[in-house]
Amino acid sequence: MSDELKIVLEDVQEKFDIVIESVNMVRENLDRFRDENKQEHEELRRDIVGLQADMGTAKKDIQGLKTDMGTVKGDVQDLKADMVIVKTDVQELKSDVRDLKSDTASIRQDLNDHRTNTELHTVKSKGHVV
Repeated sequence: MSDELKIVLEDVQEKFDIVIESVNMVRENLDRFRDENKQEHEELRRDIVGLQADMGTAKKDIQGLKTDMGTVKGDVQDLKADMVIVKTDVQELKSDVRDLKSDTASIRQDLNDHRTNTELHTVKSKGHVV
């Protein structure tokens, strides 16, 4: 081989070595990037699975709350019906109290009238004896 050819081959060899070294560096970077992405992907996957579990729990909680709300609504309706009954009872009691007051006033008047009559009768009776 000629010296020129050897020099060209050595130069080509050096350039190939640089290219091989560059390719190896790119491969290492790609491997590292792939590993990092794989790790991130696994972390995201775990997060998603955790979120899905949380969503399942939240859905069950929401369903329980909806059931509770239905029960509360029923209880409120029952209370409203009871309130109507209580209001009616209170009105009846007020009417009964008014009637009792009226009856009491009438009885008092009758009692006063009876006293007056008794006093008059006593006075008249004493008047005849004397």
